[in-house]
Amino acid sequence: MSAVSHSPPLAGWRARLGAGFARFAMTTLAGLMLAGIVHIVTILAIPALSRNDAANAYRELGGEGHAEALAAPGLPALREADPDIVTAVCGYDLSAGPVRVVALTGTLPLGLTLHRQGGGVLYAITDRAAIRGRLEFLVMTEDQRDERIAADEEGETSRELRVVSDTGRGLIVARVLTRLPSDRADAEALATGVACGPAD
Repeated sequence: MSAVSHSPPLAGWRARLGAGFARFAMTTLAGLMLAGIVHIVTILAIPALSRNDAANAYRELGGEGHAEALAAPGLPALREADPDIVTAVCGYDLSAGPVRVVALTGTLPLGLTLHRQGGGVLYAITDRAAIRGRLEFLVMTEDQRDERIAADEEGETSRELRVVSDTGRGLIVARVLTRLPSDRADAEALATGVACGPAD
């Protein structure tokens, strides 16, 4: 009488466990590949999406050499805008050279911020840093700064404030806080009085 051989019960469990692990590994690999594809597509889409940022919406403002109020018709409104703050914007383009920003201070609090294209604040200054009632700085690229340093007279340190922008375009935003409703006209004059034109 011949004996019938039976495979040990552990062999079946091992086979099922191996198949389950293989399915898990393949699913994980497929998920990682899909995540990588989504990540690459998102990065490639950023330039198209960034055309809708504030730097593009307001870049035409300031073409006459001074900041312009955002209350003009046809311009998108600021989200969560504070009704007690008057905002004026000047777009800058450094392809033609550095831009000089000059603001005269008054009795109302004034702040200037420099925003890069694509988002993010590069620089901020308030009227507390004013010298004799005047805030002044140059916006330039790194190459333009190097050229300016090379042109400085040897042994002399320039006293002008130079702000390096890592993008060729951006916004200079002036904000003036009104304390009373009657301050509105003065605040608008202060904000729109910020000069932003080519540096000498």
